[in-house]
Amino acid sequence: MIRFIFIFFLFALTASTCETGVPANIIGMDYRRCASPYCGGWYIEIEGDTMRFLEQPVKTDIDFSGEMAYPVPVKVLWRKYDNEWKDVEGLIFLEEAYKRY
Repeated sequence: MIRFIFIFFLFALTASTCETGVPANIIGMDYRRCASPYCGGWYIEIEGDTMRFLEQPVKTDIDFSGEMAYPVPVKVLWRKYDNEWKDVEGLIFLEEAYKRY
């Protein structure tokens, strides 16, 4: 019985990730060429604020390597960096990003 509850709990955690994200729109790439983390990545609009992320999230159903028709409506889980990049204005780390349909 405990094994069943544990498996159910794990399934519930993974199944709910799409539902817990914040609505956002990926609005384009940052084509500027300068030292990272100050340039590059993608622009994203979250709750009216335009921010930027450098790396594609590990948990995603979006193909970042191909052509994208912007804006791309998504749900994201994000956070500010907690390292030396934390003071770069508008720079965030996407933990998860899934298409909104």
